Amino acid sequence: MSLRKSKSSRLAVLVSLAGILLWGCAQQSSPTGGEKDLIPPKVVRIVPENQTINFKGRVVELEFDEYINIDNLNQQLLITPAIEGTFDFKTYPKGVRITFDQDFRANTTYTLNFRNAFKDVTERNPARNVKLVFSTGPQLDSLRLQGTVKELLTDKPVFDALVGLYQQSDTLKFSKNKPYYLTKTDSSGRFDLENMAPGQYRLAAIKDVNNNLFYNTEKEQIGFYPNPITLPGFTGSPELKITAADQSPQRTPKTVATSRSFSLLYPRGLQAMQVRFERKEDSLTYAFIEPNQLRFYNILNTTDTVRATITVQDSLNRDFTHTQKIRFRERGKRDADTRESMEVKVSPKTGEDQEQLFQVTIDFSKPITQFNPLRVEIQEDTIRQVMFSANDYQWNPYRTQLKIEKELKFRRDVRSIFPKGTFISIEGDTAQAIRLLNPLRDPEKYGTISGEVRNVQSDFIVELLSAADYKVVRSLRNQTPYTFKSVPAGTYRLRLVLDVNKNGRWDAGNPDAFIPPEAIILFPGEIKLKANFELLGNDFTLP
Repeated sequence: MSLRKSKSSRLAVLVSLAGILLWGCAQQSSPTGGEKDLIPPKVVRIVPENQTINFKGRVVELEFDEYINIDNLNQQLLITPAIEGTFDFKTYPKGVRITFDQDFRANTTYTLNFRNAFKDVTERNPARNVKLVFSTGPQLDSLRLQGTVKELLTDKPVFDALVGLYQQSDTLKFSKNKPYYLTKTDSSGRFDLENMAPGQYRLAAIKDVNNNLFYNTEKEQIGFYPNPITLPGFTGSPELKITAADQSPQRTPKTVATSRSFSLLYPRGLQAMQVRFERKEDSLTYAFIEPNQLRFYNILNTTDTVRATITVQDSLNRDFTHTQKIRFRERGKRDADTRESMEVKVSPKTGEDQEQLFQVTIDFSKPITQFNPLRVEIQEDTIRQVMFSANDYQWNPYRTQLKIEKELKFRRDVRSIFPKGTFISIEGDTAQAIRLLNPLRDPEKYGTISGEVRNVQSDFIVELLSAADYKVVRSLRNQTPYTFKSVPAGTYRLRLVLDVNKNGRWDAGNPDAFIPPEAIILFPGEIKLKANFELLGNDFTLP
């Protein structure tokens, strides 16, 4: 009897284990192989239906054919024209319910573009072209405007730029008004504004970094169509070129005081300045240390407050005047011997070749008050000493930069020696010895790039750019034919700037006044220059 019970117990255990194994095999799980799911989710139900008219509700619902995730709906959903209030949403495994807190405007066509907000849960494939159009009136607006957005300085297409149509008014400013109709550019820089009502508008594109639908003048790029656009009637396909166009006013600078110096750090770079001290006997030595930093020096160890009126001019030729109290910190034990070391930058560096028109530029981090040219040694082919006159040395107004230029006759190289003690700064320290050895430039290691500028009715600038980063390598003003000589072998680009106001530089315009930036034309394609080659025919011809 006990034997039979033991056998039946073992049998029951085996049956239970088999059941567990069979149940485990029947469990659903993610496949470990097979083809990757590339099919995006599809909308199977939408409320209201697309292209509904006379819609009076506040709720929009979408349902998909598979489980989805919702990715940043507040940023992805573009609603045009812009709504007055806000919305909340509730997610479901296969959809979303969006509730708006205010009624939509009467007799208005709305477009809800969800872009990449909906993705499947397996491979995160975004649902494509999820868009809802409805009207609160008896008809749908059907006007459309298409175009492209590119960077002005590089001619590259701009992805995800905000493109907006603004209702025309005398007080319109892109920094103060949101667009009435809006969309975003695709990876090719193309935009498509749809379902718009008749009217007069302004068109602009913004690299909306903070996603607030306003143009941030200090941090964002903008491009705009120069004239109002009337719909219907406008038939063009505008190409907007965006660039930085900071029109914000200069602000009072930050101050940094030590016992030896007093620095003013301006928010924006400067090109000129004028300092007027309240009392002549309080005059201080000052200099530009960086493009946005003005520094005063405490030579007499004063602790009195010095008052001055300072006028600075930024890169847009705008003047900013402010009064400034200059007060140095009292010297304590920590300050007894502390001072910044003098930094020196030399161009060309040792080893870099030179033309027989010998040119050296030396930049100092402090003003130089004593310069002894008799200590300078410059030798042709390291054997013939060259004699210099005062006219060969040129200092900038703040004595922080020295340029030396003289025609020499060396055939191999030129040696330059500036011993320690040649330059003494305003703080009494000296630059370390500068030693340079520069070989004579071999023309066969360089090439030439040339061309013509035709049909240009204004001043102009031809710029030679590095192909990788579009940085200006050299520039020529109002020269046609133009020639860039002694160009190292490499890959370059060319750019033509139309200098309409004849100030010798490119100007970014004024979005508030709808003044466009000065035109820039990129030469098509890259220019690959080999050593000892001359590339001709790189012409700019305007229609």
